[in-house]
Amino acid sequence: MVLKNFITSLKNIYFKPPVTRMCPEEPTKLSDRFRGLQELDKSKCIGCGICANTCPNNCIKIVRARVNPESDKQRWFPTIDIGHCMFCGLCISQCPKEALSSSKVYLTGVIRWNHEDLLFTPDMLAREVDINAEEEAGEEVSRWSPQ
Repeated sequence: MVLKNFITSLKNIYFKPPVTRMCPEEPTKLSDRFRGLQELDKSKCIGCGICANTCPNNCIKIVRARVNPESDKQRWFPTIDIGHCMFCGLCISQCPKEALSSSKVYLTGVIRWNHEDLLFTPDMLAREVDINAEEEAGEEVSRWSPQ
């Protein structure tokens, strides 16, 4: 019995390829249905709060934020605590204007595990589209900048 287990271990160690990946260096292949970090389109959001009421973990709060960095105009937008989020997608499916969507981002760049680092403000969730790059490539370019 012991010899059989030892032989099986040696076969698995030396004659099979490794099953682990070097995560940051080799990107993980994600399925089409993968639910990553939420993405907010500020131009579509009406600040209704349905996403906050739908969230089972109560990790979405509606706060006042600037519509864009240049203006002083403020509206209501969601802020998400990704430390408590289970990425179920209920907030995305219940949004009446489809302002929230799921992205393929799963690495947030959080180095220290402080609670403040896991709070994503509306500006961090918003899609920042580079208009010049969009015209050249013919598609939307989104940039995430978690602090």
